[in-house]
Amino acid sequence: MNIAAIFRKQGLSLREKVSLRPFTTFKVGGPADYYFEPQNFLELARGIEILKNENIPIFLRGAGSNLLVRDGGIRGAVISLDAFDSLAFEGEFVRAEAGVPIARLLATCAEKGLSGLEFLAGVPATVGGAVRMNAGAFGKEIGDFVQELNIYHHGQFYTIPRTSLKCGYRYLDLPEEAIIVAVTLRLYPVSPTEVKEKLLFFLSQRKNKQPLNMPSAGCIFKNPAAASAGALIDHAGLKGFRCGGAEISRKHANFIVNCAGARASHILALIELAKERVLSLFGIELEEEIRVVGEG
Repeated sequence: MNIAAIFRKQGLSLREKVSLRPFTTFKVGGPADYYFEPQNFLELARGIEILKNENIPIFLRGAGSNLLVRDGGIRGAVISLDAFDSLAFEGEFVRAEAGVPIARLLATCAEKGLSGLEFLAGVPATVGGAVRMNAGAFGKEIGDFVQELNIYHHGQFYTIPRTSLKCGYRYLDLPEEAIIVAVTLRLYPVSPTEVKEKLLFFLSQRKNKQPLNMPSAGCIFKNPAAASAGALIDHAGLKGFRCGGAEISRKHANFIVNCAGARASHILALIELAKERVLSLFGIELEEEIRVVGEG
């Protein structure tokens, strides 16, 4: 019995040989062997149990931002938590499931007059993905607002309180195989008008400085202590440099954009070029902020 048949026997749906291009903000990448979209926590647990019993590697996809899938695709199963999309509010607390898009979370918080996360305006992420990488901008990070995490790990669901969380720059200390299924955030009550004004301000800042109208994965590199990665790449003379259909953005040098039918290999070549040039000129080793996964 093949793996898809095993899933069907358990009342679950598993797709095979699914292109990941539509599921990444870069719009590149090869296929996944399997693609699983659980509709609830029970299906997630059942599906992961089957995959582990069959020794099939598991990769969790958020919004597909901050991610580069190589052209050969992913050997194993990609799990999407898009169906985990409920929001619940109680006073200044909001519980968001992992698949809730950041844009929807921010819009709903604005309606309810809850402030704090406006700095994430324009970030194409899900709540789970944003928390997993401790997404931040303008000197703020989402980890500062997390009160509690609900995770799935080794066959069990756990709750982790804020006192047990360790966050850093683009980092959250969780076991490698732990899956965030929901997050409780503590925000600040203000007027809805004030929240909406802040959202418009931060979104305008992004639009002015970042190429939001082109496929990308956000900032490619973490900012080193010495200077911003974008400034270093700019000073290295690489703005506008192209490889195939990919280009180091003319608007923000820490972005690589898909101009016209780029392949992951084109993007990887520009990543390596930027690292080599910055190291050669400034003695600074850039570290990727994006995740690079899959086979070449």
